[in-house]
Amino acid sequence: MSARYPESPNSLQILGATLFGVMVGLTIIHFTKRPIFPGIPGAPPAPVIIVEDSTAKPAMSFPSMPKINLLPTLDHNMNILCMGVDSNGRHAQRFLNTRSDTMMLVHIDTDLKRVGIVSIPRDSRVKLPGPHGIDKINSAHALGGAELAVEAVKEAFAVPIDHYVVVDTEGLKKLFEALGPMEIMVEKRMRYRDRAAGLHVDLEPGLQTLSPKQVEEYVRFRHDPKGDIGRIERQQWFMRQVSKKLKEPAVLLKLPDLFKFANEYVVTDMNAEEMAKVANFGKDIQPQQVQTATLPGHAEYIHGGSYWIPDPEACSVVFSRMLNEKISVAEQEEKKQEYGSDAATAATTYSDDSERPVRITIKYPRGQEQEARSLETALNGLGYKVRYIMRGDTADCQHEQIVQMSYRADNALTETLKEKLPQLTSWPVNVMVEPHSSMDLTLVLAPCTKLGLAPKAETEAEGVSSATPQKTKAHI
Repeated sequence: MSARYPESPNSLQILGATLFGVMVGLTIIHFTKRPIFPGIPGAPPAPVIIVEDSTAKPAMSFPSMPKINLLPTLDHNMNILCMGVDSNGRHAQRFLNTRSDTMMLVHIDTDLKRVGIVSIPRDSRVKLPGPHGIDKINSAHALGGAELAVEAVKEAFAVPIDHYVVVDTEGLKKLFEALGPMEIMVEKRMRYRDRAAGLHVDLEPGLQTLSPKQVEEYVRFRHDPKGDIGRIERQQWFMRQVSKKLKEPAVLLKLPDLFKFANEYVVTDMNAEEMAKVANFGKDIQPQQVQTATLPGHAEYIHGGSYWIPDPEACSVVFSRMLNEKISVAEQEEKKQEYGSDAATAATTYSDDSERPVRITIKYPRGQEQEARSLETALNGLGYKVRYIMRGDTADCQHEQIVQMSYRADNALTETLKEKLPQLTSWPVNVMVEPHSSMDLTLVLAPCTKLGLAPKAETEAEGVSSATPQKTKAHI
């Protein structure tokens, strides 16, 4: 039996874990007059928000409570581990003995004005801290709460973590209802029925405004050949798309409802001022400033269980790139030996091939052949080497993006490409590092892509040059 991808998580958790820090922060800024999380040990008293307005009457304040300025500024980078947990039942205690079906490390970079998100598949096989041994990483929360989960990620991947946010998914349906209809790009025809979960997905492809119920159907869609990895990719796009919704003035009127949800469904070790700082930073982030990645590895059956086996070398490259910090590959190799993985020995260095041209693949949907050829001409003229032009499935080409494939293709190389070709400035970056990849970057065109580049010479546009072999959909 071939290995399959890890089982799909509850998709509502993806949205909640990443957005609640911003939503709760905005709630604090506009409405807080009492503790944020009543009943949670160690929760700080709510700050009194003072609005600086010379024409307004003096704001009411309470001397016994700390004061913070409206929209305080985050002046340092921050790593937040965001987790989503399922409920154990209507009468069970929230957040107790629950597995983290969703886990993402979110890096807030105040210097580069960027957010990096690394999705960690819940079936990732790691060594848990203490006496717990080797297990799936999602079991850490069930065994020791958020604190053990944080330590598990820190030790498994040698990354620093400053704070955590844990979200209970029971109230996230109400979150969708509070936010209202959203404009979403549905990548493909989605039909799926899960009677046990009460789920009936029936969505047509294309950019459209989805009702709250349809939004839930979109993020919970399970019928994907890539399994958990496919859903993670789709959810990362969803987070970019939904960011526009959070900028609507009408959302501010709904913050009291979101505040109620936060009281019941969110646990965090951040205090009110820290969340307000995160909110202030997040409100100005554009989709192209969100860089995403999925933990590199492969699916494997071990003793009858399905696991995601992280690749130590590739993980080190991804985390160092996303966190803009140097992560020890040597530590990753030690972890791999502890796990007993039979993957190839990780190399601590790779050959310096900075002299050769950057190798690029262009991927496009049907109908965008000429746009792809024009892009090829522009790239070759700038000194890049376009190795392949591939026509992909429409579902895989609904979003413009720059995909970093090789160890060489770091953020500096990507920024240089955008400087040389400003038409790509707004394109988001996705990190999909593949060890020993022959390609550095893949540029994905969407059906609506219009770069305004000079068309390729007619004689070349009609044929396929020997230097740039074309792959059709059948070869992908």
